[in-house]
Amino acid sequence: MTGALLAVATAAAGARKWWGGAAFGYQHPTVAALVEPASALRAAAWQSATLGGLLLATVIVTIGVAQFIESGTWGALRLYEHRTYVLYGRRLCAALGFLAVVQVVNGLTLWIVMRGMAVLRPTPALPPNAFDAGSASGVLDAGSADWGEALTAMGGALLGQALYLSVGWCAAAFLRNSIGTLALGAGPWLVTAPLLLLPIGPFLPHAWISNLMALPGEAQYSFYFWVQVSPQPSPGVSAALVAVCTVAFALLAQLLLRSERVLRPID
Repeated sequence: MTGALLAVATAAAGARKWWGGAAFGYQHPTVAALVEPASALRAAAWQSATLGGLLLATVIVTIGVAQFIESGTWGALRLYEHRTYVLYGRRLCAALGFLAVVQVVNGLTLWIVMRGMAVLRPTPALPPNAFDAGSASGVLDAGSADWGEALTAMGGALLGQALYLSVGWCAAAFLRNSIGTLALGAGPWLVTAPLLLLPIGPFLPHAWISNLMALPGEAQYSFYFWVQVSPQPSPGVSAALVAVCTVAFALLAQLLLRSERVLRPID
């Protein structure tokens, strides 16, 4: 249900952007490119790496882990499989597989909607030289995408969502209740987002994810959550930082989950 709402919200935002451009008489190159399937898939990956993906990952953790712990099901599972990393790995792979499917469905829905908008309100795109090439928004690099760029963005989004999942699992293992997991899984990301505007911004995970995904500034205001993040020179470094944080939170979650069991050694 949450994945369907994400697809509808993304398609609605794209349609609104197209309608606004049609009223102006020209489409922004980033919006005009969404009539191509690869560009639509890349836009869906951008959405999955930021606010929409964060909320979806937090809901998955709440349903798949927090409720299990709260009801005692996780402890019962450990009677049959005592290796916590196996249980954790299975659920992480299942969650990432589901999130990958959501990205594809989201991109397909966005492409169909934007093709329909192009038929209903045909509008030419602004030429690339209409924008300042020296701006920090990277708009000239955010036009049409090929399939390689789309698949790279999709992989980056899954890496970012793996970090969201790991943080959520830590919250679930620490608090052991659903409401607290929702709050602690997504809350810190939302509360600390304004810090991106301060000098500390480049050192926040939000900036690493934004740099990894090469989010265009113009599109962020309607499609995404991390806004006004200046691109950094090395996306590879950002990917490595996100991966290290993901592994660190995954290890912490396993340590916390190991203490959750039905039978204690004394039993």
